[in-house]
Amino acid sequence: MAEQTKLWYLKNVNLFQGMSESQMRMVEERTVMREIRRKEMLYLPGDAGDRVYLLKKGVVKISTLTEDAREIILALLRPGEVFGEEAVLDESPRDHMAEAYEDALICVIPKKEFMDLLRAHPAVAFQVTKLIGFRLKTFRNRVEGLLFKGAPARLANTLLDLARDHGVKDSFGILVPLRLSQQDLANLIGVTRESVNLALTDFKARGLVESDGRSLRLLKPDELRAIA
Repeated sequence: MAEQTKLWYLKNVNLFQGMSESQMRMVEERTVMREIRRKEMLYLPGDAGDRVYLLKKGVVKISTLTEDAREIILALLRPGEVFGEEAVLDESPRDHMAEAYEDALICVIPKKEFMDLLRAHPAVAFQVTKLIGFRLKTFRNRVEGLLFKGAPARLANTLLDLARDHGVKDSFGILVPLRLSQQDLANLIGVTRESVNLALTDFKARGLVESDGRSLRLLKPDELRAIA
């Protein structure tokens, strides 16, 4: 990949906003770009936290497994986001897994290089601390928000979140260009696939959403908000 292209991607990572050109070039020298394919696994629970990842293009799924081996999707990350940083900072093994949900382009920073970067740039260290705190708060709020809701309200809430993070507005509504299966949606909201099927069928019958297997469009977001 050309140096100019790599530097352009790095400048679009949220963590590095505000860094000077020379500082950005130092980061560039310490990173390796990788292309990953859909469903490629980046790490698993128990793996060593020996590197940090920056998402440049595509979507990465962060998930965990329950004691009965059921998957819970914690997040679908979008370009500009950083992941894998928490295990690097506290020396603990990974407690979740990261997988390419769509073909993606990532940047990999080895642990030593990442720690050197934090020591050299306190502003970046502060941003990382804020990021970890924000994610914990987001996950906690999401769990609390879903805990006392039925499947339709959970699904409506999650579709709105996906539209906010990944959606593209068009003349028909908000397009969510993710290949979301009903099982993926079930793993996002903590219900069975059958419950998602019933709620989604009802939403489609009421003209709230439409899907073609490769994407989903919210036709009436305001009505979904009322349900959520």
